[in-house]
Amino acid sequence: MTTMPSLSASSIAAEAELARPAAPPPLRLLLLTDTALANTGGSERFLRNLVDRLPPDRYAVTVVQLDGNNPPGESVHVTESGTSVRLLNHPMGAIYGWRGLQAIQRLRRRVREESFDIIQSQHEKSDLLNLLLGPASVGRRLSNRRDMGFLKSNRLRWVFRLLNSRYDAVIAPAHEILTALSTHEGLNASKMLWIANGVDTDRFRPGSAERRQTARQALGLAKDEIAFGCVASLYPVKNHALLLRSFARVLASTPRAKLLLVGAGALAEPLAAQARELGIAHAVEMLGARPDIHQILPALDVAVLASRSEGMSNALLEAMACGLPVVATAVGGNLQLVRDGRTGFLVPSDDTEAMADALGRLAASALLRSTLGTAGQRRIEAEFSLGAMVNAYDRLYQRLMAPA
Repeated sequence: MTTMPSLSASSIAAEAELARPAAPPPLRLLLLTDTALANTGGSERFLRNLVDRLPPDRYAVTVVQLDGNNPPGESVHVTESGTSVRLLNHPMGAIYGWRGLQAIQRLRRRVREESFDIIQSQHEKSDLLNLLLGPASVGRRLSNRRDMGFLKSNRLRWVFRLLNSRYDAVIAPAHEILTALSTHEGLNASKMLWIANGVDTDRFRPGSAERRQTARQALGLAKDEIAFGCVASLYPVKNHALLLRSFARVLASTPRAKLLLVGAGALAEPLAAQARELGIAHAVEMLGARPDIHQILPALDVAVLASRSEGMSNALLEAMACGLPVVATAVGGNLQLVRDGRTGFLVPSDDTEAMADALGRLAASALLRSTLGTAGQRRIEAEFSLGAMVNAYDRLYQRLMAPA
């Protein structure tokens, strides 16, 4: 009698391989930004966080940078996990200018050739360009609004009132932004999506006593000094001028106070001159743009933001994640992020006295600083994690591409 041979390991493996469904190809995601991924502002940090953490086996990401300071060409951004993301520089100036029209034509050709699944834009120029890259059949269109639209003219708001319905969705990190879009641009509620910014709580966290002391020494801070810090680009909307006036009042009653300004911008010299005129230059340090904000924050005692307009501030998120109490103006997403009297203080915009009073209260009480800072840190960990933000975008992209 003939005995049938037993199944070999290789044949079982082959049969299992034949039965396994093929993995779907990664979604092709095109991200348009008016600035550059390497810039240090909050919107750029958001985009880097998203690009660095989207699963590389599920997404093939291309970033188009329209910043006029970058030469045209192609380069690569290496994510924190070591994967590569393609960067395309298309400096275009005014969207209606000759360079702008050239950039539009080049990008239209690329979109036709590469068949992107989703095109997502942030900032006004990119949002307009998003809708000029071909018919709706080319790819799903998302607009990511990062601020309250404070730079938009009435004419531009009118243009977006006509165009907003053409996006598959308009995303914002703060409810206040969506409310403003409804009021000023007629955005329909059916198009609105809220996805909060997230912060990397492994990187931004309170420091140990030893780590804090080392960081303070590196910044030249004495043990008994009260260090206020503001992380913001030096531009008018951030209203550093008000902060300096308020800090001058605090310094009069708290001589051991220090103010550290982290950021670069056009107002660096005027602000330095203002500090000299107020007689507080000896207590104000202008650190410029820094890549090590996660190391600076644990050295501080209080984080401050005096902006006239904000979306969802990454600077506040990161400060709160580091256990700092915050003082911020009651504008935009700050209203959603800061719980007044529980994680920090909200003060009216352009109110020097109210800002000084809030700073003074925190300068006077280590217990208050600790109580508010701890509450803020717990809230960030519970509601504003980076993982939750990236997962929300992942779910949105997959839902957009799911079969009808």
